[in-house]
Amino acid sequence: MTETNVISLKTEDAEYLPPSTRRRFAMKLVNGKRQPQYVTVKHEIGPKRALLNRLGPISPNLAQFANIIVAVYQPPGVEKTDGGILLPTSITEEDVEEYLWQGKVGLIIAMGPQAYEDDETVKFHGTRNNVGDWVWFRPSDGVACEINGVFCRKLRERDIIGRLAHPDEVW
Repeated sequence: MTETNVISLKTEDAEYLPPSTRRRFAMKLVNGKRQPQYVTVKHEIGPKRALLNRLGPISPNLAQFANIIVAVYQPPGVEKTDGGILLPTSITEEDVEEYLWQGKVGLIIAMGPQAYEDDETVKFHGTRNNVGDWVWFRPSDGVACEINGVFCRKLRERDIIGRLAHPDEVW
């Protein structure tokens, strides 16, 4: 039996780090409604390294069979919009929940030994994502869980829409 493939903190991949990314941000107004604003997101350290630092070591048998475990990406906080509106310095619990439950991008941290293996009903035609890849998926897909305090999802191969060079490519 093949052992589960899990990500290691020793992964020293060179990350693609764009200088900054412009994103739409729904700012909550006093009346409770949300108004779209644009913010510029800058990363102090690579998003993969930041996520792995938060995750810490994980069990080598975290994923079995064809299961894929993805740590959901949470973009860094911003202090003001592109128009100059100052945002609260502390992100609210509601905003954290919004990022996590609506997260569409994640880092594959573990894959069962049968993930992406052809069988009599499913053929992948050479398509394969690997541990350490950024992928995107529908927010409603998979089973939500927390691993070492990091919000994750258990996905199937067919839940993954595509592979990304950087998690800010999809929002």
